Amino acid sequence: MPKVTDAHLEQRRQQILDAAVACFAREGFHQTTMADIAAQAGVSDTLAYRYFSGKSEIIEAAVREYGDTAVDRVLGDSDEADDVFSLVDMLLTTDIRRFERREEVEATMGMYFQSWAEALRDDSIREQVVEHWRQQFGIVEALVTRGQATAQFSPDFEARAVAWVALATHYGLNLLGVLDPTVDLEKCKKVSLAMIRGLATARSQSQHNR
Repeated sequence: MPKVTDAHLEQRRQQILDAAVACFAREGFHQTTMADIAAQAGVSDTLAYRYFSGKSEIIEAAVREYGDTAVDRVLGDSDEADDVFSLVDMLLTTDIRRFERREEVEATMGMYFQSWAEALRDDSIREQVVEHWRQQFGIVEALVTRGQATAQFSPDFEARAVAWVALATHYGLNLLGVLDPTVDLEKCKKVSLAMIRGLATARSQSQHNR
């Protein structure tokens, strides 16, 4: 009998996880059963339980693996970049373009936002969601700090506060895009960039008005 490779096991696990995400996005965490997930994946219930002990473990894995990662993708490897605003523009553009793939958005982002509601009742989910926020926050805070050091951002605002507001805007636009596809995210992007650039000019304008 041929030996089952680690690659095959991982592929099968990913198949079940992808199926779970599709089910969660369509039916929600609590309405979805292990039988639903197995059927979506095209495997038996018994096989699904070989990879995950139950639905709670799958939910935790889904939240961990399918968390919003646009900030990580765009800014994670950009420590040496000089133009802070170009990086912010890249971040917003990446988000907007993925909403063109509506099916993908509904299958992943919808599940991710459901995890926020689940975080209100499940401490383990809350820890994962908050930890991911903090990881992204660290990237954005470092970016803002670099922008202040190069005089691209006003030093009048604490970098930590700017980072949290920037992430709140980022997530807010994502949620708008998920709930209402008629929202013009391209125009929202321009407003967001104008607001962020406003932070850079706030100090000079304040001094000018004195």
